[in-house]
Amino acid sequence: MHRIVREKASKLPEWSDLPLSERDRATAEARLWLRAAIEAGIAPLAERPTPEHDAILLDSYGQIWGEYQTSPSSHGDAILRLVWESEVCSSKQELEERGVEFRLIGWSGE
Repeated sequence: MHRIVREKASKLPEWSDLPLSERDRATAEARLWLRAAIEAGIAPLAERPTPEHDAILLDSYGQIWGEYQTSPSSHGDAILRLVWESEVCSSKQELEERGVEFRLIGWSGE
């Protein structure tokens, strides 16, 4: 949030330049908001609810991916882009190494 606000108000210091007390206060408030969002059902848990749940991820380009734990591929971190055009898995780690950023948006499962 600090980065977003800073883009609009350029006189704000960088996060790393804020006093530790301000960073701690802002972090504590963010944790409360995140917990409220999880409890309201509008943000996913950070932890896998059960071993059967697969992560659903949104990448930095707006594409949706699904974790594929039972992939027959050699990738231990296989993810499948959730589109109708492809059934070929990609390595999440290789995509991240190419600069793609992922955001967890939920879990699929039973």
